[in-house]
Amino acid sequence: MKKPASRSLIALSTSALALPGIAEADAPPLTSSLSYKISNYQEDDLSREQVPFGELERYDIDVHQFQFVSPLGRDYALFIDANHENMSGASPWFSTAGSNGQPVINMSGASGIYDSRSEVSLGVRYYGARGNIGGAIGYSEENDYRAKYVSMSGSRNFNNDLTTLTVSLSHSDDSIFPSDAERFNRVRHENKQASSVAVSLSQVLNPVASFQTALSLTGQSGYLSDPYKLQDSRPDGKTQIAFSNSLRYFFIKADGALQSDYRYYRDDFGIRSHTLDLSWFQNVTRSFKIVPMLRYYSQSAADFYTNIDDFLKPLSESQSSDYRLSAFGAVSGGLSFVTDFGGWSATLTAERYVANEKYSAFTVAQPSPGLVQFTRLSLGVNYAF
Repeated sequence: MKKPASRSLIALSTSALALPGIAEADAPPLTSSLSYKISNYQEDDLSREQVPFGELERYDIDVHQFQFVSPLGRDYALFIDANHENMSGASPWFSTAGSNGQPVINMSGASGIYDSRSEVSLGVRYYGARGNIGGAIGYSEENDYRAKYVSMSGSRNFNNDLTTLTVSLSHSDDSIFPSDAERFNRVRHENKQASSVAVSLSQVLNPVASFQTALSLTGQSGYLSDPYKLQDSRPDGKTQIAFSNSLRYFFIKADGALQSDYRYYRDDFGIRSHTLDLSWFQNVTRSFKIVPMLRYYSQSAADFYTNIDDFLKPLSESQSSDYRLSAFGAVSGGLSFVTDFGGWSATLTAERYVANEKYSAFTVAQPSPGLVQFTRLSLGVNYAF
């Protein structure tokens, strides 16, 4: 049977074409640029101890990302983004108790099944003397999922352009129509919506340091369960709050910069999480830099998470054995090489991610047998003309 990549998995398997800045640019681009990035996301196979019968292979995803940026006249800029993903593999379908009473996984299907996803978005931004404002619309489609979204954001500079206030809004409307719905008694067609608002404040502290703090609020409603899991029923509404802080500091003697980010998250499913990111941007020559990265993540379990499905429990009561709702911790590390030559630039990145309940900063009452380990490789190129 087919199981599409989840929204969070897709978000995990894709990344920005460029390193994040502390705020929106205050001036339109002077030249056009075309970017392309290819990534491969490969999850480790499960063991026979975790899966007594059936498939052991998990997701393998290839991601292609395109971006075109161009000035429009003197004060405007055009942004076009397109992504395409090809995916194969399987994912946990349901969990049962093994011979020793510990949870084991039953997988969704064979690794020879394929799926794809395509997305395109179009945005325009206006740049004024004290800030900028812009918006974008986007559309994403795969065999059993369709999403339409719109976003707007605006920034205003104060304090001689040392302080920037940014406000952003977004809304998405998604349609879900699972494959093999009749065969596996799944829902035929459902909808869900999500709306977000975020406010951030950026401050240049001195010539070598800047700081940003941000608060975001997201509300989801509609069908939030996973139709590809045998016993999965979640509330039809969720509110998410995230608070993040970022510090950038350039060390003159070392000719390198430290970027540190911390994010606290909570939602009314009962999940709380901490994320800490550290990156070091080391200039080797004027056109070549090395960027090592380290991340720690930990979350608590959802109130209704269970690591062994209860098939006697009615679906009207919330329950899920989705490993993404369990309590766990994860450590990931990566290394990027960035080079510039003429109008070209290129970035090569390798990343390794390992999740384990032993790494959790929260109490783990029911460890999940389905936590993910993965490797991601990517190569991005940009040409300015």
